[in-house]
Amino acid sequence: MKKFLSLVLALVMTMSLVTVSAGAKDFTDDSEITYKEAVDVISALGVVDGYSGGDFRPDDVLTRGAAAKIICNLILGPTTASALSAGTAPFKDVPVTNTFAGYITYCSQQGIISGYADGTFRPTGTLSGNAFMKMLLGALGYDSSIEGYTGANWTVSVIKQAVGIGLDDGNDEFVGSKAVTRQEAALYAFNMLQATMVEYDQQNTIVVGDITINTTSSRKDVVNNDKNESISEDNKMQFAERYFDDLKLSDGTDDFARPANVWRLKAEKIGTYAKEADASYTAKVAVDDIYADLDLGSSVDKKDVTVYEDGAELKDKAVDITKNDDDTEFGANGVLTEVFYDDDDDTVVITMVNTYVGTINRSVAAKGNKDAYVEIAVEDVKPDGANGVEDFETAETFEDDAYVLYTYSQSADEVKSVALAEEVTGTVTRAENSVKDEDVKKALTIGGTKYNASKMIAGEDIGNVSVDEEYTVYLDAYGYMIYVEQNDEIGDYALLVDTQDKSNFSSNRALLVFADGTEKVVDTTENYSNGKDKITNATIVTYRVDEDGDYTLKPVDSKKVYETDSNNEVNFGDGSSAYTDGVTDFSMINDKAGITLTRGTTVTSNSSTVFVVYDDSNDDYSVYTGIKNAPTISASSSAKVEAFAYCKSGKMATVMFIFVQDSSIIEDSSKDTLFLAKESVSNLIHDKDGDYYEYQAVVNGEVKTVKVDESLGKTQNGMFKSYSVDKYGVITKLNAYTTYTDGSTKQYLTGSGVDKVSADYTVILDTKDKNETISVADDAKFFYVDEDGNIESSSYRSVSKDSNDKVYAVVDEYLVEYLVIEEVDDKSSDEDKPELSKDIEVRDVSLGSTTTIEYYREAGKITLSEDDIIAILQDKGCTDISVEDNNGAKWTYTKPNGGTVKNATVTATQVYVVNLKLDADVQALVDAKTISVEIAEGSEYVAANGQVKIVLTHNTSTFGSKFNANSTDGSKVPVTANGTGDATGNKTQTITISDVGAIATDITVTVSK
Repeated sequence: MKKFLSLVLALVMTMSLVTVSAGAKDFTDDSEITYKEAVDVISALGVVDGYSGGDFRPDDVLTRGAAAKIICNLILGPTTASALSAGTAPFKDVPVTNTFAGYITYCSQQGIISGYADGTFRPTGTLSGNAFMKMLLGALGYDSSIEGYTGANWTVSVIKQAVGIGLDDGNDEFVGSKAVTRQEAALYAFNMLQATMVEYDQQNTIVVGDITINTTSSRKDVVNNDKNESISEDNKMQFAERYFDDLKLSDGTDDFARPANVWRLKAEKIGTYAKEADASYTAKVAVDDIYADLDLGSSVDKKDVTVYEDGAELKDKAVDITKNDDDTEFGANGVLTEVFYDDDDDTVVITMVNTYVGTINRSVAAKGNKDAYVEIAVEDVKPDGANGVEDFETAETFEDDAYVLYTYSQSADEVKSVALAEEVTGTVTRAENSVKDEDVKKALTIGGTKYNASKMIAGEDIGNVSVDEEYTVYLDAYGYMIYVEQNDEIGDYALLVDTQDKSNFSSNRALLVFADGTEKVVDTTENYSNGKDKITNATIVTYRVDEDGDYTLKPVDSKKVYETDSNNEVNFGDGSSAYTDGVTDFSMINDKAGITLTRGTTVTSNSSTVFVVYDDSNDDYSVYTGIKNAPTISASSSAKVEAFAYCKSGKMATVMFIFVQDSSIIEDSSKDTLFLAKESVSNLIHDKDGDYYEYQAVVNGEVKTVKVDESLGKTQNGMFKSYSVDKYGVITKLNAYTTYTDGSTKQYLTGSGVDKVSADYTVILDTKDKNETISVADDAKFFYVDEDGNIESSSYRSVSKDSNDKVYAVVDEYLVEYLVIEEVDDKSSDEDKPELSKDIEVRDVSLGSTTTIEYYREAGKITLSEDDIIAILQDKGCTDISVEDNNGAKWTYTKPNGGTVKNATVTATQVYVVNLKLDADVQALVDAKTISVEIAEGSEYVAANGQVKIVLTHNTSTFGSKFNANSTDGSKVPVTANGTGDATGNKTQTITISDVGAIATDITVTVSK
């Protein structure tokens, strides 16, 4: 008997907490894959693989053509299957050129698949579970006519047999009429690898008049006489034992000590995958419940019971498993407790896997031989041995500072899984906190739903939670609270600098510095200067604004504020008391999390920390979001600093207000230069970050998309010397450059028209007006903007003469540092734009003085016309295309990013498809896996009089056969090339056809022995 979790819980476990893969392939959408073990094994075999972008797309629907390919990959192996071709169309809607024609032909010939009554196969149609199961049964040896897989009720027979041999194992919601997804196909193929093959002793067909009688002996399992029982030691032939004898399945344990399947392909481990437990729990469970759920008939002695937590054995926790023990308990809220019972040995293994919470420090892309990984900042509640930041290899990416769930193996001393935590925000209406039984009785009610605490809960102590306040809780995979965070602000943050009551004004007022870098005197709803509502100066507050524009202020928790002094004042400005309380040891370094306020007082920061920096010498505020974007500030005796930090959680700064006496100590390289492309502006966007437009931009030399506040409008275009952002990263302020005069200091030049003097590394800007000739700095940055506002990095070499393109340049010390060239439409008409001749497929174009074009046409030989060449060059983005002489031998054009090509020779080469065919003798060797045959890379297409190479890989210890390769296009005498490999074994033999002749259509290369 097995006790199962709910479906949702089971899926979560499968995706993130149960499977532990060692050498399995990582996909960027791993968290979306339910059947991870199946996908890993099947993709390792090459039967079903991922896409070029690194994703698997598990829920994409499988087509009938793709299903045929899977079957061929299973039976023949991916290498041999890829060489399949169709001499004639197997079905009227499957031409020989169809991607799946070879696979469909093979499966049809083997009786594994069939088409429709109208003679079609419908290769792009979806495939039902019933139909795919029928294909798999056929590959296992089941005969459709004998087993009743034909006729009106064929699906009943198919599903009865498929379910009976376990082809649907792992999918409790299998519905045969539904279309099969990619991961379901992987699961069913994976189950087929472990299924036993069948055969029939005798099969006769007798026809008497109009009656057909099939006589056959009973079906039987295929016996495995090869002594290569790599899947199951039952003397029977499993599918993988016949077709994938390098695939091995063995028993083992995973890093949490759970019994597991270990899959290897040759010597390389694919992965280790926990087996299904006999009982599973995510809360405390008593021993008598375990006894009942295992359906035991007698007790199990504690010497036969082993207990593990996070992979470490707990020798003192082993107990007798009896039916009367309701005192001894295992697990807790949020702990995955699994029980494995071996009825042969009468032993029990109990494993407990804790879930912990942390935040993503950063995601790091793969580089060189190092795989992609994420860094997890652990909380105070953490596994033994985990400290600071832990790495976890994964192709998936997460937002910086996202709260994630992770598991940790003590035996492996590493993180084993990472998944995003679910977030719930609302007002707490009830808080429960029991001192006697904290693991069970801690709970919060938010929005009418009660959330119990996980054993490993972190963040705000539930005993300190205030009812009727806003909180955000993060949930583990089982619905338990694992992190609690108070939303103590009533609005955005501000620093209260000063207050006045009605005795001095007609209303109560306050001077605030807001988190977006603005400073303002506001009317307040209460008297915060004195009395019961007094808030001392230099206090970080949150605020709310009513319909009359009056502000209500609320101080943040003072225990969570760190500052450079405690005098309750901010002394900035030009007065004699300026910075009298400033410190000289403040230190903040760009992209370094730790910040020293003073005298050993430190806080940490992350990518969400908001820094409001006041530059006293220039009376200017700048705002930065994230320490990676923040400036470096190091105080000194002549340049003091006052700073105030609010840390909502631990010592992680949420917002910091920093007042700097002298700008000389601010090193800010992140906001030196900004270019906004007006033509790229989006519609007005409204979301949690505010109301803003998105622009394509150049930010400090990098092309990015930026958010620009609604107040700045949608017509911004050009260069800006610096900018400010609010806490959401939205640009709220733009600072202009000084207009160009002579370029002696940093100045900004705009105009129309550009040219260059190549030998002198010099450009001529604004050729329509100023005609300024300026040298270019060695490290100058160039960018090109098209008519739609799309920005590309460019170079000096790409600068070409144009009379009306707009130019935007930053010039300093008489050198161009930045140059942006914006394309202006030359008003050329598309009416005369030529079109490429029908059915021509352009395979490659190389621009330059010798311009080469490679093209293919299924219908046969065709010579490109001048219009064809012009259409191809225009499609590559070339402009100003012209032919210099009468026979079209010389061409002149401008490249997409500038630069003129003059008097170019255009060489156009037509290529033809090379199809591979094996004669019966060679096919027999391939089927026996003695050799594999494939077209060499680069020989898939060939030009007239070109060369084709065929690669034969020999898998036997010796060989001495001579192999021939003959090619023909049906219009000439075949060309023959011979080759013989050496006899040292495991060698690759290449047969070269050095000249295929003056072919004019696709060719077929036949390999014979």
